[in-house]
This record gives sequence, C-alpha cells and structure tokens, in this order.
Amino acid sequence: MRRFVRCIGVALLAGLVAAPAAATDSQKLDVDVRGRTLTLYVYQPPAGAPAKGTIFMGSGDVGWVGLATTLAEYLSDQGYVVAGVNVRHYLSAFTTGKDHVTVPQVPLDYRSFADALKARGLLPSPVVLAGVSEGAALAVAAAAAPESHAWVDGVLTMGLPPSDELAFHWSDFTSWLTKKPMNEPSFNPESLIGAIAPMPLFMIQSTKDEYVKEDDYQRFEVAAKDPKKLVLIDAANHRFTDKIPELKAQVLTGLAWIQAGGK
Repeated sequence: MRRFVRCIGVALLAGLVAAPAAATDSQKLDVDVRGRTLTLYVYQPPAGAPAKGTIFMGSGDVGWVGLATTLAEYLSDQGYVVAGVNVRHYLSAFTTGKDHVTVPQVPLDYRSFADALKARGLLPSPVVLAGVSEGAALAVAAAAAPESHAWVDGVLTMGLPPSDELAFHWSDFTSWLTKKPMNEPSFNPESLIGAIAPMPLFMIQSTKDEYVKEDDYQRFEVAAKDPKKLVLIDAANHRFTDKIPELKAQVLTGLAWIQAGGK
C-alpha cells in the first residue's frame, strides 16, 4: 500500500529492523518457494483439540509482529491451525534491483505454503486466506486465481488497502520516518476482488482508518461478488487498537460464515 507506517521513536525503528521474533507457541516451518527459503510461523490448536480448519494469516508491512500475531495466537487457541506469513520477508526475498513479486506469482507461492503444510498433516479444511492490511491484499491476490478455487474455501480481510506493494527494499524504512509513500511497484486489490467468487469473502474495515477511506471499502463492496460481507468496526485507527475484542468476535463470525458457504 502506498502509505507510510507511523513510527514511534528511534527505539521502535531499531526493533523493527531486527528480525521479528515469533511467539513462543509457534513453530517455524521453512518452505522453499522459487528457490528462496521463506518461513511460516505455524500455530496449532491446544493438544487433543480437533482442528477446526486452516488459516493463512498475512501480516502488515512491518513483518510478523503486532495484530497479525495477536490474531494467530487467538485463533489457534480457538482450534485453528494458523500459518503466519511475514509479508515484509516475503516481498524482500524476491526484491532484487528491479525484480519483484508479481501478482500471478502470489497464488502459486501460497500454494507452495499449502503444500508444505499438507505434507506435514497440517492443512485441515476449511482453508481460509486471511490477512491484515498488506497481508489482506495478498490474500485477495492469492484467492482470485482460478487455480486457487480448488484448495481455498474462503477469504477474510482486515483493513484491506486500496493498493499494495509488490516489493520491499530496506531503504523503504526511511519512509516510515519521513512519512512519504514507498516508491515501489504495487497492485490494486479492487481489480481482483470480483474473481474470488463463488468463494465467500468476509471483509472487516475500521471506520476511522487513517489509510483506507470510506470510498475505498465501498468500492471493494461493489467490486466483490456474492457471497460477500462487509463489516464496519468503529475503531480508532487502521490497527483496530481500541476494538480488539470486537475484531476477534467478528473474525470468528466471519470464519463460521465462510464455513457455512457464505449463507
């Protein structure tokens, strides 16, 4: 997304530059994707609990920290296998000079993630592609490809942006300080969102999102095809900071709706 990330002091920036640590209850799974080693952060349900399904959770552009990890931990406690995708690492792994991830590559890469989980018996149905911010946009891109309809059962987005970067250079960190947009190639999720159908699409947006305006999510709703749902939460910002309990409740509602086939 062509925007800046608010930076709270130099100490926070230093923390972001360091590789984000996975939560203590996750396991790292290295996956070979087009000759690059990418790491999934896999959270499993409590011991002895039957798995309710699989959720691929894409992070925002700061990496595997924050809201995405909070939701991954919560959803695994609720009985789901959650595979966390570090979007910053994913994009930077394929960014070399002018080379970068392309939209057609995203569904193939997500299928590689799914195959790695399946090989280890960690892909129970239904399979939902989900994400926060940039991760939400990648979920849309991955699910929109016709070949994804054979293994994906639905999509759940949170804070879906009007555009999303396809590359990441370490020099992009300066934009978080200067508050200028990242100068990277990007795509528009609105142009792909209609192709998700007939899979269910559940969208959650903040009404006070500082990056995604009302016109943006209204366009998403128009471009998407049934079955679809748009849920608005009166949260203070893009990260739903003051409404995390409500966000969690709506995520569970969305997952149940997807499992029911969007009915």
